[in-house]
Amino acid sequence: MFLAALLALSACAEDPAARAARAHADQIAEQLGRGLDWNAEDVGWVLSRDEDVDVYSVTGTRYSTTDQGRVLLRIRATSRVGADGQPQPVNEATRAYEATHGPSPSTYPVTSACFEISVSYSDTNVAEVDCPAGEPRAFRSPASIPYNAFEWLKMHLPKTPDLMAARKAVDHLDLDDRIGKDVAEIDGVIGIALRERPGECLFARVRQQGVEVWRPSRVQAMPGESSCSAAEAAHGHAQRPPH
Repeated sequence: MFLAALLALSACAEDPAARAARAHADQIAEQLGRGLDWNAEDVGWVLSRDEDVDVYSVTGTRYSTTDQGRVLLRIRATSRVGADGQPQPVNEATRAYEATHGPSPSTYPVTSACFEISVSYSDTNVAEVDCPAGEPRAFRSPASIPYNAFEWLKMHLPKTPDLMAARKAVDHLDLDDRIGKDVAEIDGVIGIALRERPGECLFARVRQQGVEVWRPSRVQAMPGESSCSAAEAAHGHAQRPPH
């Protein structure tokens, strides 16, 4: 009986902000476990958009048991004293509400904790660690194919197969250096493939019949279904959604 009471007292005494930080880390782990890609720059950028998260490093790969994907981050959480006299966690929604409905937002004590989240395929593990020295990293926003690429290719690709002209048209798109591009001639047909990331691809081809540009569905463009290559574009792969 005494031990049960002691455990209950310890649970009540724990700072709810610390519990909130751990819960936040668990949510991030769940998010990473559902992800399909492990691009360090993109993972870091997505996580660091959360105002309560600082990202120190993103390493490894999710599809490995020896070099697992790992994220080292710091999470900030706040708490306040509720009507019952007990501390309560304060989340982003509460702060946003007070910022718009109160004359001045309340100030709460902040708790910071650091966690290392490891990811292997869909399995994740969360461990609280000492916070590292130094500043968190800054990450570039994900690379994306320009919004006008579809129409640009339709207008500027040669009307009949001409490999050099096709490459020149693609070069004038001024693509981010992280965008994969593949331009090749296959059996007299020019194929063009632009790749943002797994599942995001833009195809075009130039035949004697003219120019075609299309975007495969995400399912068709995933690894294992498509390599997002000029050869696949030249053969008209994934022009129609799967049934």
